[in-house]
Amino acid sequence: MNTKSPLNTTLTLVTLVNAILFSVIGNIHSATAQQELCRDIGEVSPADILRTLELPQFGINIDIPENYRALARNDGSVQILNPGNFELISCISRGGTAPFARGMSSFTIRLVNNARNLTLLNLAQQQGLYDGKNYRYNLSGTQILITESDSGYSVAAWFTPPGINGVVMMEMSCDCELGKDDIVMELDKTHLR
Repeated sequence: MNTKSPLNTTLTLVTLVNAILFSVIGNIHSATAQQELCRDIGEVSPADILRTLELPQFGINIDIPENYRALARNDGSVQILNPGNFELISCISRGGTAPFARGMSSFTIRLVNNARNLTLLNLAQQQGLYDGKNYRYNLSGTQILITESDSGYSVAAWFTPPGINGVVMMEMSCDCELGKDDIVMELDKTHLR
């Protein structure tokens, strides 16, 4: 007569449950391990044709290369990226992994709170984004402060467009040399609304 003891039945049941549990955990781990692998198409040259990007939250419109993309960020800023950088950042934000490291240039526009009514230079210093040279620029009657970092890897323009509560800061950064002329090229394509 072949009868199973309650202990044998319990061990069989525990073994079966463990096998199912390990199978489920293994599948979850496999799904996690199969993250998207981000490919790097590198920096893409700007198109010769420009399009106008309307940014009413900053009181400006800016002409950008037709093939460039704008990325709205959670902090309210907007990043303008060439297609290669846009694809890489989009992939990483979806949980993908980049099997490489490379520098990346960026052009970010953000609104900075100036509740204490600081001068543009003092605001730039308070934000930690000024430790070098500064210049003045005029955009349709609006005074702009341009600041360069001592490192030469970032340059920014600070201004208050009409009807905007706060200071607009346009910052370019790169693992390459940047200076006043780089941000002036962007300001020349910027129009107050």
